[in-house]
Amino acid sequence: MRHLARTAALLLVGLAVACSGPQTSTPDPNAVLRQAGQTMAALHSVGADAKFGSGISYQGLTLSSASTSIQVPDQSDTLLKVKQGDFLVDVRLVTTNGHTYLRLPFSQFTEVTADQARELPDMAQLLDQRSGLPTLLTAGKDTKYEGTEQIGGADMDKVATTYTAEQVGQLLGGAARPAGDIQATIWAGRTDHYVHRVILSGPLLEAGKNAQVQVDFRDFNKPVTIANPIQT
Repeated sequence: MRHLARTAALLLVGLAVACSGPQTSTPDPNAVLRQAGQTMAALHSVGADAKFGSGISYQGLTLSSASTSIQVPDQSDTLLKVKQGDFLVDVRLVTTNGHTYLRLPFSQFTEVTADQARELPDMAQLLDQRSGLPTLLTAGKDTKYEGTEQIGGADMDKVATTYTAEQVGQLLGGAARPAGDIQATIWAGRTDHYVHRVILSGPLLEAGKNAQVQVDFRDFNKPVTIANPIQT
């Protein structure tokens, strides 16, 4: 009987030790976004690729995708792919030293006015310290952790949150004027803490019409040179 009691006690102790071993807890989604915001705020340069869902247009041109190089605080060189009829054509937008230059399909670069520039999708605004990702990331509501995924072979924390129309409008500038709350899904690196992907979905252009924008970031802090396209 004593032997059985001793054996039972040892089993209970072993079970307790096993249950008290290292446990994996779910990361705090607000902490994930806070650290990502701090890391993005420290960037000097970054590249980004955007994909636009159906229905996102500018001046009659339907936006398909964009590729940009950004140098903080306000320089960018962006190539937009737009649909013109059945074809994809290029629109290039360069912001440098307080000036904005636009090249429409089959045209030369021209400098646009400040008022016109405010209506254009300035990708440099993504890293603006006041209205860009560094500030926006932690300003959402109903934030929740959605697990881990890999992007480019690296482990990511996946977080979902919701932003107001005003917040997203400031982030996207002339690219969109949302008509309501926008759902966001954010992938932040578990090791480098950079934001690697953001997907925004909801009434980005008008009420009752859902649209989606996906932005993938790359080339963190790699050297970037953005020159005046008229002088070169």
